[in-house]
Amino acid sequence: MTACVSAHTATMDPDLQALLQDTGVGIWRFEADPRRFCFDDTCRAMFDVDADASFGPELIRQRIHPEDQPGYWAAIRRAMAGEASFSIEYRILRRDGAIRWISARGRVHPGQPGEAVVVQGVCFDISERRQLEDSLHATELRLQALADSFPGLFCYMDRNYVVRFLSDRYIEHLGTDRRELIGRPLAELTGAARFREQRPIYDAVLAGKVHSFEDARRMPDGELRHYAISYQPDRGASGEVRGFMAIGLDITDLRRVEQALQERTRELSRSNHDLEQFAYAASHDLKAPLRAIEALVAWLREDLASHDSRQVQETLAQLAQRSSRLHQLLDDLLAYARAGHATSEASEVDSRQLVADIGLLLAPPPGMRVEADASLPVLRTWRAPLEQVLRNLVNNAIKHHPRREGLVRVYAERGDGGLVFAVEDDGAGIPTEFADKVFLMFQTAGRREGVEGSGMGLAIVKRIVEGQGGRIWFGPGRDGRGTVFRFSWKPLPAASAPREPRNLHPLPAAG
Repeated sequence: MTACVSAHTATMDPDLQALLQDTGVGIWRFEADPRRFCFDDTCRAMFDVDADASFGPELIRQRIHPEDQPGYWAAIRRAMAGEASFSIEYRILRRDGAIRWISARGRVHPGQPGEAVVVQGVCFDISERRQLEDSLHATELRLQALADSFPGLFCYMDRNYVVRFLSDRYIEHLGTDRRELIGRPLAELTGAARFREQRPIYDAVLAGKVHSFEDARRMPDGELRHYAISYQPDRGASGEVRGFMAIGLDITDLRRVEQALQERTRELSRSNHDLEQFAYAASHDLKAPLRAIEALVAWLREDLASHDSRQVQETLAQLAQRSSRLHQLLDDLLAYARAGHATSEASEVDSRQLVADIGLLLAPPPGMRVEADASLPVLRTWRAPLEQVLRNLVNNAIKHHPRREGLVRVYAERGDGGLVFAVEDDGAGIPTEFADKVFLMFQTAGRREGVEGSGMGLAIVKRIVEGQGGRIWFGPGRDGRGTVFRFSWKPLPAASAPREPRNLHPLPAAG
């Protein structure tokens, strides 16, 4: 095997030969007889061959990467066997350890019968292209991994509505192989009718607009899933729209939670309605015989007015007292069922004046004072629920005070994340054994002679306060004397106050 300057390069147009050298294209020629390998200086530099070195099969075996040699020689054999031309890409190992990618193209010239076979061709360095392809492939892998980690669907279409990219979740949704989807027109995936229907939207997105909507998709396994979908235009460096991305966020769990909440709200509404209906029915149905009992008591009192038996009069008084207490119990039961519902429009309420009016309305004994502190604010709220809470607490403090002289002080303070009202008395306080029962229905903190009640006043107060989103608690008053009830209350915004309070949703009372 000898090296030579190829005869055909000597006769080649000088300008064309210079152009090939300037562009890095090497020219080579192999003559089967007398097995002569001819190559130019560009090939020599490309394969890192010294000027005096022989350029033959052995040197090629030294330079071509071991992993690529089988493919290289197989391509040569196929060409020599009759394929006439070949094209192959392979790596070469330079003496400094660098690896370069080479693209070789050649054609076999069998010649006339009896003449030796000649193979000639070109080769050029494609290392930069392969590096760019590797970098692009790595970027595609990272993009695929990112899209696959997205908890939804991701698809990219070019301006011709051809699918160029799909996330794994989208593949699962379509239930087919990725190779059957990439490169296909969108109309084939959605169906022609669906594509015509959506075409105006696609055109608007390609014009630069963002389109968002919600849709339900049936999965291959039959499950119905809900998605929040957005079509986003993809712009190039100069601002032109090159295609668009379809992004679908799976909101199935959110919709299920919303449906569960709606069902729970309906159940609570039915429960509250049933409670109110029950309380109304109980109050209405039981009041009829109660009124008959009260009438009988009145008649007996009239008939026995002149009777001198003290025992009979005491029995009639007890009967009237118990009848009155049952009447109050039925009224309070109905009030408890209706607690938390608005009975008036929201308005600006002067809570200090409200407490002063309550003090006049309750008409406490001469020695009992109801004090409206200057800290009480003017706030926007529903007047009736706030008035009912304050009236019940003030009346409770007066009714259960152990003396006919005392002070019930109502004031406001900041705490519990907002406004807190406080009703404080200087009475005997609440015994510790009743601390867990104060806000329960039909419970009173001990009986006091001459004081009657249904045991529902504080239960009603608690239901109203929690129905407005607040909480109520109590503790000892100043210096450990008496009791102070505190409850949080949220004023309504002045500008955009809702017309009705929210439905009653009982919350656990904070400690």
